[in-house]
Amino acid sequence: MPLDDITPADPRAPKYWMHEVGGELAPAVGKYLLAEPLTAREISLIRAYLQQWIMSPVWDLDPFANADTRATLAKLRGSIDWLLTVELIRRWIAAATDMGIDPL
Repeated sequence: MPLDDITPADPRAPKYWMHEVGGELAPAVGKYLLAEPLTAREISLIRAYLQQWIMSPVWDLDPFANADTRATLAKLRGSIDWLLTVELIRRWIAAATDMGIDPL
């Protein structure tokens, strides 16, 4: 199945932060994007968001994936629990973006 066939409503698709309805994530991401200091709670919210994003099954459907990209995906998935600081989040997002997966 081509990735183009997966819509945002598809349960396999990652859910974007700007569509969350809880009211806490969007302000936390906004602060992150503005390089403002984040509280431990905001870091936790962003980490949880990134976890649902990277664990989305859609990334496993990439028809162009090779051994390197699969290894990078596994590394990103395995490192989520360690995103305890803004700097670690920044590095993780940069690695995801380099892979073509931009959660922001």
